[in-house]
Amino acid sequence: MATVILLALFALMWIVLIVPRQRELKRHSRLLAELEVGDEVMTGAGIYGVIRAIDGEYVRLEVAEGIELRMAKRAVMAKVPAEVGRAVLDGDDDSTAAGDASTGDTRPDAA
Repeated sequence: MATVILLALFALMWIVLIVPRQRELKRHSRLLAELEVGDEVMTGAGIYGVIRAIDGEYVRLEVAEGIELRMAKRAVMAKVPAEVGRAVLDGDDDSTAAGDASTGDTRPDAA
């Protein structure tokens, strides 16, 4: 009886912990294989940019006009929809639109 319970606990642990991680690793590997120059991406650190070159295990990521970062390819976590990526790269951040543009203060009473 104890063996059955132990096997059931192991199966439950496998389903809850290991299977989702394997799915995520497959998804990430597929994403990395599909990366192309010109894709707008977000890294694990939250840096948005456009891929300008892919060199083996590294990518050159343009984060602003004329500024490129050399990053590990595995640091890319997601492709960003084109409209979101352009807004981020162009600096069209809505978080300061309602506040004081000179200080970045977004409180309604910041006047």
